[in-house]
Amino acid sequence: MSTLAVRPALPEDEIFLYELYSAVRGPEFALAPISPNDREHLMRMQFRAQMSSYTQMYPNSCYHIVLLDSKPVGRLWVAQMDSEFHLVDIAVHPNVQSKGIGTALVQRLQQEAARAGMPISSCVFRFNAGSVRFHKRLGFSIVREDEMNYFMQWRTVALV
Repeated sequence: MSTLAVRPALPEDEIFLYELYSAVRGPEFALAPISPNDREHLMRMQFRAQMSSYTQMYPNSCYHIVLLDSKPVGRLWVAQMDSEFHLVDIAVHPNVQSKGIGTALVQRLQQEAARAGMPISSCVFRFNAGSVRFHKRLGFSIVREDEMNYFMQWRTVALV
């Protein structure tokens, strides 16, 4: 049986994190009509921009490396706000997707949020059908939307 764990991200994880970003987002960048060299430069620039943006937007957040049998396979970024948990980002390497890893991670977060009596929010790119399905399957619903994103929320079921 496999062991799923998380640990805080460290500066030396940057190589893995960029490889994960490339594996997950690479297919989108492959559609750009630019040279492979320019594509690589653009991906690195976007990776750094994403990291910087998340760090600035959620300064007290927890950024974790997801480990499967002690091997890095993903990332989980969560911010605990005053009145909710915010699922900033979750990514699982395509080589190990569809094995229940993301589901297990979100269910653990849901248990923590339920104990705290708080909802979980998440912003999902509206054209990422797989992520929208994933969130809906785990009980998230769309609470508002704009041209690019669905703003989704999960609330614990109150026991009477």
